[in-house]
Amino acid sequence: MSSQQLAASVRRATLALRTAAALAAAGAGAIVIDQAAGGGLAQQLRQAYPQRSADQIGMAESSILTYLFTLAVLGIALFTAMAWATRRGRRWVRGAGLAAVVLGTALAVYNFSQPHPLVMTLAGVVPCAAGLVAVALLWTREASAHFTSTRPASA
Repeated sequence: MSSQQLAASVRRATLALRTAAALAAAGAGAIVIDQAAGGGLAQQLRQAYPQRSADQIGMAESSILTYLFTLAVLGIALFTAMAWATRRGRRWVRGAGLAAVVLGTALAVYNFSQPHPLVMTLAGVVPCAAGLVAVALLWTREASAHFTSTRPASA
């Protein structure tokens, strides 16, 4: 189906999903830049846990960075898959998208309670905001028609 035949809200939702994927990638880049610029995470951890050894701080930093990069990669993959499924009218994308945005937002909000540099925390929130816009567009009446047209359920 060409983009001219898609409803405007479906085109905007697809664009928002692609933007969310790009923002997730940019968020991972922001983490790399923050670490290269001075290791803000290790400094935050030393301030939050002054009684911890350098080895413990290093292990915590490595674990947190793994967690944040995993979230970024999952966000990129999920938002990209949702954009693909939206254009093809897959019915599952609206429910799965809503669940993903709720879970992603909960994790991003949880990160505010952790001793992460603010740039890292915001890097996780911004893609969720774009995902929320996309999900809202997917639940419009106009988009609903796109998902309920005569497509086979298994296609």
